[in-house]
Amino acid sequence: MKDSNRPPLLILGAPPRGGNHLLRGLLDGHPELLLPPDEDYAIRHLARSAPLRWLGALTSPAGAPAFYRRLQKGGHLERVNSDLAAESFGTAGSLDLECYYDYIRSHHRRGIGADELVRNHVEGMSRALGFDGSDARMRVYFCALQPSNRDLIRVGRLLARSYSVRGVFVVRDPRAHLSSKLVRNPGLALGRYCRRQNRYVEEIDAFRRECGPAVSVRFEELVLDTEAAIRRVCEVAGIAFSEDLLDYTQGGKPSRSNSSFAARDGIDSAAVTRYREMLPAEISDYVERHCRVELLWRGSLENASG
Repeated sequence: MKDSNRPPLLILGAPPRGGNHLLRGLLDGHPELLLPPDEDYAIRHLARSAPLRWLGALTSPAGAPAFYRRLQKGGHLERVNSDLAAESFGTAGSLDLECYYDYIRSHHRRGIGADELVRNHVEGMSRALGFDGSDARMRVYFCALQPSNRDLIRVGRLLARSYSVRGVFVVRDPRAHLSSKLVRNPGLALGRYCRRQNRYVEEIDAFRRECGPAVSVRFEELVLDTEAAIRRVCEVAGIAFSEDLLDYTQGGKPSRSNSSFAARDGIDSAAVTRYREMLPAEISDYVERHCRVELLWRGSLENASG
């Protein structure tokens, strides 16, 4: 899994609404990373579905671009590039999709295996981001990884077949995370939610055992002690730390900073404790009882630096 002959690849992830966009925005513009402008769904969908992998194997080279477009939620990359993705900011025109689909078309073949499907996508995306095969920038896979589908370990295993992978995974207090998720899914079942939170921690441990080095970085630390958190990210990623990483940007411009997409630029520290006003006490108590204790953040805005 850690063969030095394999190109390095960094996986950035969190559960949906868990802070993955905050992490991505802080790493925006790093000169050592081939960082996609928004979430990349292709490998997540391939990892989940054997029928999709079979369909890819049956697809002709001429039909490959349409197959990969389907993997991206029916054209997510096109929506990002046209600035039409609902929660993507400052990313219009940032991908050379013609280059991406040309690479896919020229490297795809019938009977292709899962490893080749993944490599073709990763390398095609690298070309779309300006990689010419000669520079030393690290490939990055950035996506929401859902514990309900065991995305983190499935994606990790699939990528580790071709790349020397390392991971950075955001962990968010499950009470704050729940408050954010209820905005879109008010009928969320609490018992299932807590089980999935706990499974996410187990998947990070499994990634370390099976795939490569990884660090868990707290959403709260990214917000309140950004420098310390990003220094840890840079250490596991093997990239240089820069003061520029302390500002949240998209496409080099200040943008909305957290998984709640508050209508303000920069990092919104209120996202850490907003749940205290939004969640009824009995729901907070339930989450505290049923989620692993290491998931809970016990700090406050007042003593965040202590």
